[in-house]
Amino acid sequence: MKMIYNKILEKIICLSNKINQNNKKPNNYGTDHILYTSEIHMIEATSTHKNVNASELAAIMGITNGAINQVANKLIKKGLLEQYRTNDNKKDVYYKLTSQGEIANIAHSNYHKEQYSNMEEYINKLSLEEINTINNFLDELINSWPSN
Repeated sequence: MKMIYNKILEKIICLSNKINQNNKKPNNYGTDHILYTSEIHMIEATSTHKNVNASELAAIMGITNGAINQVANKLIKKGLLEQYRTNDNKKDVYYKLTSQGEIANIAHSNYHKEQYSNMEEYINKLSLEEINTINNFLDELINSWPSN
């Protein structure tokens, strides 16, 4: 049992390393700008969660308000994001994608569809019980993962 446990831990570390390496590489998502992972994921979150303020977006993404401001300012300079306030709430800051931000979001979505198509095929072959076991394991992994 100890050997199996060690093999699982090695695979988790290997996956973590692959994710870390991939996250360091910027990509072009159909605009004139190279985007880092934090930038394209803010674009994705802004598209998915409309009408949420900067603080809510920070909570959704699991980053600080300061990090949201830094990434947002970079995206605004690149012409991919716009900042606005509502008439009834002048205090909170909101963001929306520009047409170039929409292009980047669609290209990013297509990138993920292509990247995960093999995984989707594999999951579709599993029983509901197997899917639930994997999902429960991933929940436990996420909840026990050390945070900075």
